[in-house]
Amino acid sequence: MSAASQRRAATAHKAPRTFEAQPPVSRVASQRRAARVHEARVASQRRAATEPEARRTFEAHEPVSRVASQRRAARPHKAGFTLLEMLAVIFLMSIVLFVAIDFYLDLSLASNAATDRTRSARRAVVLLDRVARDLEGAVLLKKPEDVDPMAFPWLFVAESESSDAGADRVKFVRRGHHPNAASAVESDLEVVAWIALPDERGEGEVEVRRSSWSQLPESLDRRFPTAENSDLVAGGLASFGIKFIGETGEWTGRWDSTTLAGSSELPTAAEIEVSFRTGPGEGDVDGPYLRRVLLPLRPIDLEEQLAAGAGSAGTNPRDQDGDGKDDETGEPVEPEGEKSGDEQADGDAAEMTVAECLVLRPDLVALVEQAAGEGGLAAIKSLRVSAVPPPYNAMVPAECRQ
Repeated sequence: MSAASQRRAATAHKAPRTFEAQPPVSRVASQRRAARVHEARVASQRRAATEPEARRTFEAHEPVSRVASQRRAARPHKAGFTLLEMLAVIFLMSIVLFVAIDFYLDLSLASNAATDRTRSARRAVVLLDRVARDLEGAVLLKKPEDVDPMAFPWLFVAESESSDAGADRVKFVRRGHHPNAASAVESDLEVVAWIALPDERGEGEVEVRRSSWSQLPESLDRRFPTAENSDLVAGGLASFGIKFIGETGEWTGRWDSTTLAGSSELPTAAEIEVSFRTGPGEGDVDGPYLRRVLLPLRPIDLEEQLAAGAGSAGTNPRDQDGDGKDDETGEPVEPEGEKSGDEQADGDAAEMTVAECLVLRPDLVALVEQAAGEGGLAAIKSLRVSAVPPPYNAMVPAECRQ
């Protein structure tokens, strides 16, 4: 007997004794293995029973599944956006943003332009109203024939570079000044001057200035004020000018009431023109804004008014035709204002002084003060009315001459 056979025999001889020594454990393990084999056999039988039905279901749906599989295989798998698609989206968004920003900028510029135009219109209205208010109160006293022109302070002067352009310097006397309540001799007259000067910054702009004096000068003064002697009313203007129209119906940019040709003449109307600069360019101008104003006060001929009052007081009502005879009887009559020699002498002795006349007519105090000045009024107060020299004798009212 070989060695292997001997070993197998020895092992077989020992196995029964081992099994007999541990019979409970081996029996339980055998039962468990038998149970597992039975379960596997039952599962195999179930699979064998359900396999024909599953095969039939697969065969019924095989064409659809195959088509779906082919489509899934043909369709590429997408995990995100490509670079070309992202660039296209960025390009379209850039166009939309560019259009939106351009529209916003245009709207903003239009809004700013409308605001600037509104601001310029308001500034123009304020400036035009102020100049028009001064011109509406312009007044002029006609110069008497026997008065030295240089001693006559009343004037209306307008100057410009050319007669076609509007005047950029105007000086005149106006009514509208509010006298100080503490001053008994101050009238409502004032001298007003409007001037247009180049802006000191040298940017091609014009500034408008105004100056006024509450009293008339003692003599004719045609000088215009400087920038230091005037108040700034408006700046940043492109142009400023005033045109005038007289009895001839022609517009002009010049006027001078002190000359022989236009002596004691006032314009009938004026046209004020103003425009504002909105930028550094020549075309950056807003305007022009225009305002026409009438000058309602006509030149006052004081000599004619006083002569008319004196003439009506010296006529005889019985001599209406002025032939020196009574209209009913034909007898010679004397004017009521004439007196005999003795009566004239008594009248001269009883003639009132200028001071006494001003007591009767306190409304003339301010006018005489403006025309004669404070020193001139003091010099003629003690004189008799008939001894008052020209031009002040023209201001003596008729009731003071009797």
